[in-house]
Amino acid sequence: MNSLLFLSRKLRWGFLTGILWFSTTAVFGQAPIFTNAAIVGGFFQVQILISSNTTFTIQTSTNLATGWTSVGSMKATNNLITLIDNRGMAGMNRQFYRIFLGSTASFDFNFLEFADAGGFGGNFTPSVTFPVALDNYSANFGVKGDTNLPAAPNVFFTGPAGSGLANSPADPANSSTNSDHGNGGNYQSAIISSPAIAPGGTWTVNYKGSNVMFSVPDPQAASHLVIPFPTATVSSGMLQSVSWVYRDATTGATLAGPPVFMTSIQLQVHGNSSANELFDSDNLPPGTTNSAVTSSVTWSDVSGVSMAYNDSLGNNYIINFVGPIFGH
Repeated sequence: MNSLLFLSRKLRWGFLTGILWFSTTAVFGQAPIFTNAAIVGGFFQVQILISSNTTFTIQTSTNLATGWTSVGSMKATNNLITLIDNRGMAGMNRQFYRIFLGSTASFDFNFLEFADAGGFGGNFTPSVTFPVALDNYSANFGVKGDTNLPAAPNVFFTGPAGSGLANSPADPANSSTNSDHGNGGNYQSAIISSPAIAPGGTWTVNYKGSNVMFSVPDPQAASHLVIPFPTATVSSGMLQSVSWVYRDATTGATLAGPPVFMTSIQLQVHGNSSANELFDSDNLPPGTTNSAVTSSVTWSDVSGVSMAYNDSLGNNYIINFVGPIFGH
């Protein structure tokens, strides 16, 4: 049995729970069957009985009236596929799913918001001066179920007035056309520091010569900023795990738990270059407060630790702490 996340790690949208309605639409052959729907570890999952090697597309809707959104196409590797929706469940009340045989290109759009919060120095907990504010942002355009993807410099971002992006090419260093699931990739804009917070409004991505438009709500980024404050556990010079508490970004006060807008969290441990990732955890439920480091990581080689979380509006926040490599 394969387990497939039908959204990639970067592309996370608000997940709607409560009423779960399933439909199958056959383009050819026998229609697949949904079965064994459940909430597992805070995430919705469902299994599909389907002919092996069949290409299929998952679509979602919030109300059955305003159309369906394709969230990914993939090929079944066996007769029983498990799909896990890693988009989170906070603040929503219903979601409808359907599946049809065949593939279709789908697109999505979100923001990456960055904050530099402090550094570890020679300690196992970082030094942080509050208040912490967002420093910069980047726009992210996701493609699923498409082939012959253009190079990053041929994809262009245009945001609302004052966004800092006007027909601006995607950044090759932070873009990828190597999707884990099916044909697709991610295109990320240049990182913008003025303004530091992404604006809502009409966003346009020019992809393969056509404009793909998104009406983006106010991301409420300032009010959705929280600081997952990490503590490293190190034994014999090796990083064993990282635990964290949540702190108010303005006052530094420790919160009783994760904020209601958070849908998942991830630990990222960086090496001495952007291409040298030492460890990335899975996307974890927001109530999680510890992650074992399953890779072999020498603490003195760590250049940075990032606590990355997703919010209910589908945006990603990356809170960075400078690692001990710079503290000696």
